[in-house]
Amino acid sequence: MSTRFWEDTWLGETPLALQYPTLYNIVQRKEDYVGIVFQNIPLNIQFRRTLVGERWTAWMHLVRRLIEVRLSNVPDST
Repeated sequence: MSTRFWEDTWLGETPLALQYPTLYNIVQRKEDYVGIVFQNIPLNIQFRRTLVGERWTAWMHLVRRLIEVRLSNVPDST
C-alpha cells in the first residue's frame, strides 16, 4: 500500500493531481494512499469545499474511471 492516490502515477500517464487539479486543490488529505481511498464505499475522500460546477464535473469523470479499478495484494511493479 505504497501508492499515493493523488500524487503518484497509477491511473493514466500522470498523477491524478495533475489530471484533476481543481479537485486536488481542495482535497483534505493530499497524501492518502490508493488502498485507503478504496477502503470504503463511498470513496474515502473529503473535500474542503462543495463540489459544484467544474469541480462536480471533474469528480464525476474521476469516479467513472475509478469504478473500473480492481485492487490486488500483488506488489506494485517498478
